[in-house]
Amino acid sequence: MIKIFAILLLSALLSSSKVILRVEVKNVQVGKGSVVADIFHGKNNFLKKHLLEKTIKADSSIINFTFEIPAGEYVVAVYQDLNNNKKLDKGIFSIPTEPYGFSNNYRPFMSAPKYNGCKFWLARDTVITINLK
Repeated sequence: MIKIFAILLLSALLSSSKVILRVEVKNVQVGKGSVVADIFHGKNNFLKKHLLEKTIKADSSIINFTFEIPAGEYVVAVYQDLNNNKKLDKGIFSIPTEPYGFSNNYRPFMSAPKYNGCKFWLARDTVITINLK
């Protein structure tokens, strides 16, 4: 009987492997467009195909996003879409002209962001903070 109970308990724990990721975005320019948060899962999808995306109107200097996702390795990329054209605007040499940020507050220097600099392991309910620059 104890073995059956242990198997059922383990089964329930494994099937409920989703966790809550809260992303706190700071330095938002209030009243200017929207803030977009993209969740990327895996190096091959990084900046190509997001797993999830949410958009919130920029009505506060701090915006909070909440995602319910399975435990695993992720990257979060955020940007403030100042003109609401649904894309991160870029200028010369593809340098963003709108505020943006990545998990781990990774800041690329003269290059595209690196997956290893932005990735983090999500194992339990977690809050991360990203500062827009």
